[in-house]
Amino acid sequence: MDFFDRTAPYYDFFSDLVSFGHYARFLKRAVQILAPQEGEKVLELCSGTGRAASWIARAVGDEGEVVGMDMATSMVDVATKRYGTLKSLSFRVGDITKPWHLQGHFDGIFMAMGLHELPETEREGVPKRSYLALKERGRMVIADFNPEASGGKKDFLVSLFGLIERGNLSYLFFRQEEALRKAGFAQVKSFPELFGLLQITLAQKVISTRETSG
Repeated sequence: MDFFDRTAPYYDFFSDLVSFGHYARFLKRAVQILAPQEGEKVLELCSGTGRAASWIARAVGDEGEVVGMDMATSMVDVATKRYGTLKSLSFRVGDITKPWHLQGHFDGIFMAMGLHELPETEREGVPKRSYLALKERGRMVIADFNPEASGGKKDFLVSLFGLIERGNLSYLFFRQEEALRKAGFAQVKSFPELFGLLQITLAQKVISTRETSG
């Protein structure tokens, strides 16, 4: 947590720099897969500096609602300062590992590069709480490192985490799809990015009539 508090004002800049711009493209792709619509209500978990939340807010318009939630006070402060003028967007400090008390409220839930940062014992709780917070036909998007990578890709990620994410190494063995289905999501689709090292996962609470008839 101290790391995010210290780096909040520069987080986006350095993330784009070290990833050669891929981080921003990855976020934009994940928002495209979430496909926020005008008037929808969306919750972003681990919203950080609010960049993705601001894109979502512009998509849902003034009649929609976007809530960004992050455990780091400094991240929420930076996000509010940068994007607080957007009518549909608000940020709050919140621990996503605790009950949210927001049942059946959101059309979409978005989480980018945050799940791997959680303690191993807390990861499965996120899909469960997200499922409860979503409306009947809601959907969730998780964009993160690919825990389902195999072979050389898995070996590379293990080495990478050993260098920079040693405390979160267990994430690479997290059965994400199984956790989402166990939480109740009816359909889970995964989209590999950056040669399969990253992954965007779309989980739908109820399969739409269009998909079941197609």
